[in-house]
Amino acid sequence: MDDQDVNGKDGYRVEVKPSGVVSQSSEAGAEAPHGWPRRGRAFRRTALLGGLLGLMLLAPMFLLFGTGVKIAQDPAFVPAPRSENVAVAIFERPVPTPPAEPEAETPLLESVPLVHGIAAMFKAESVAAGTPEAFPYTVHVSSFRSATRAGAEVTALREQGEAAFSAYVEIPGMGGWFRVFCGNHSTREEAEMGRERLKTLGVKDTTRAKKNVALAVDGPLPVKDALALESRLYADGFFAYAMPRPLKDGRVQVLVGAFQSESRAKAMLDRLTEAGFQAKAVTR
Repeated sequence: MDDQDVNGKDGYRVEVKPSGVVSQSSEAGAEAPHGWPRRGRAFRRTALLGGLLGLMLLAPMFLLFGTGVKIAQDPAFVPAPRSENVAVAIFERPVPTPPAEPEAETPLLESVPLVHGIAAMFKAESVAAGTPEAFPYTVHVSSFRSATRAGAEVTALREQGEAAFSAYVEIPGMGGWFRVFCGNHSTREEAEMGRERLKTLGVKDTTRAKKNVALAVDGPLPVKDALALESRLYADGFFAYAMPRPLKDGRVQVLVGAFQSESRAKAMLDRLTEAGFQAKAVTR
């Protein structure tokens, strides 16, 4: 077979030699490496994908930059004010605040029932030397089922200067009652005089009552402590009083209620105990 040039695949020239050896060369005469066309196509695809990816990453940046320029050029755009620099003296000592003036003590006896309670009973004319030791008589003014109504009656009598108080009793078959009493007397005659005085105040239909027992709350106390105890009792619905006796060693016994016997005093004693007070039956 004669030597001849034959155009081979992919633009290469094929030379056929007599010896049967076939070789490929480019048109420029240089020998092409094996597989070079495939590598070229792969490189082009990689470059194309890299370019697309770069455009995708850069596109948001261009959009944000353009939007920021547009907002800054908008006449309605108002930038946020900058905060002023404030100089702080780190080592400056704070000015001490002057101490508040102490509040004046609130008087213990503010309400009308307490003003005319134990404090007023100390001023009674019978508080003098030779005062009787026992005051078994009082005047029964009224009875109520309601503690509120009984308290209003006691308040009204105290406003008129009377030594009024109340007592709670439970009567078999009749239930609980709040009784209103007025005055502490040593004899029947004094009790009758008390009734007549009440009539002049418009309080009628009263009866003389002999009540030998009362409930003593705590022991004899100094006057200031006794008035404080009276305030606490009043806050819990109890009207305390004191007998018109001279003070012994500057102390006074706070009393609650008036009863015919200790058994009748038990119901009110239970109420005092439930309210947190310690009391016991004593002779009036």
